[in-house]
Amino acid sequence: MKPKIIIFDVNETLLNLIPLKEEVNAALENEMGFDVWFPELLHYSLVETITGNYQNFSEIAAATFKMISGKFDKEFSDSEIKNILSEITRLPPYPDVKPGLEQLKNEGYTLIAFSNGKPDVLKAQLAFAEIDSYFDGIHSVEEIKKYKPHPESYKYILKKYDAIPKRAIMVAAHAWDIIGAHGANLQTCFVERPGKKLYYLAEKPDFLVSKITEILEKIG
Repeated sequence: MKPKIIIFDVNETLLNLIPLKEEVNAALENEMGFDVWFPELLHYSLVETITGNYQNFSEIAAATFKMISGKFDKEFSDSEIKNILSEITRLPPYPDVKPGLEQLKNEGYTLIAFSNGKPDVLKAQLAFAEIDSYFDGIHSVEEIKKYKPHPESYKYILKKYDAIPKRAIMVAAHAWDIIGAHGANLQTCFVERPGKKLYYLAEKPDFLVSKITEILEKIG
């Protein structure tokens, strides 16, 4: 069934995290710093949801950065951590993002940005990348206070746009996002960004692309 709305994950799907990775690695003076910290951030966002709590993504990011900094024999003040992690608002889009979004927009699809990030951070990210104008809606999980990949987070977007699951498609470069959306019965499209792989114990996504510019042909 041809989708009516296309829901995009933001970080690593649309925006390149390399500037943040470089900032974190420089602060920790270790090229593995980001690769240790970022999974912890995702892990504890899930812990918040599973235990019925909610702290915003920026608070979890700072808390987990403080947790892992000791592994690198580093110690930072809260203001220093905030400054290091502020690089997340200055991320470039991948080269295929603007032309890909423009194609889909011109074909009349409803485009939604949906992120685990704080609303103000998310809006700042999309504005800096100059892609905010392509979206009909920009939403954070803060509106429902359940982090992706909890099925209720995707169902929230469906309800907001009065869309049935099979007329919506989730586009993400994270296997866990694809699994979550599939669990909520949405169509799914995995973007093969560098270093990103599918989880082979889960069902395959409906579509597989290496660039956003390939989506229109796949779903059309």
